[in-house]
Amino acid sequence: MSIWTKEDKIAILCVGQMIISISEGNMAKKEQRPKEKAEITPADKPVFFWQAVEFESQKKGASWFAYIVVAALAVIGVFIWQKQWLGIGVVIAAVAALWSQSRTSGKKKNYAIYDQGVTIDNRVYTFDQFKSFWIFLYQERVIIRFEQLRRLALPVEMPIEGESPDQIRLLLSKHLPEEEGKGEDILDKVNRWIRF
Repeated sequence: MSIWTKEDKIAILCVGQMIISISEGNMAKKEQRPKEKAEITPADKPVFFWQAVEFESQKKGASWFAYIVVAALAVIGVFIWQKQWLGIGVVIAAVAALWSQSRTSGKKKNYAIYDQGVTIDNRVYTFDQFKSFWIFLYQERVIIRFEQLRRLALPVEMPIEGESPDQIRLLLSKHLPEEEGKGEDILDKVNRWIRF
């Protein structure tokens, strides 16, 4: 007498066939050649090239620093009342980071757009790394932003100086979809509000 019932034998047979079909599918995927990845080489000539300051820094007076300190003290007071000691440390670290960042100014960088992608100084991005792009006006400057395909990756930003945004838009729209209604994000609005 067999310990296997008819239903057990059918189930084992079905599982075996599923394993075989999955392994055949994996083998078929391995046999496919990967897509040729576009690269930007030193021999390539940019379609557009310009230099621009990465961000415009605003002069901050003593009142700006006083507002930051007063806001930080208020938040620290709430954290003391709630006995949230770690929160106090976070606020102090945030104020120190704001203080340090407020004293920096943007550096001049080289921006280039090629048929294969874009470069910012020595950093190369090919179009297959981006999901989309949009062009918008921010603090009297025209900015191109590229949304990256990687999760949790910040957008790549290029301020335009000395080149036609319309011509750049034409070239980029051949490679990427444009998000026309998109503009500033919430971080831009906060930076403008606190004059950062």
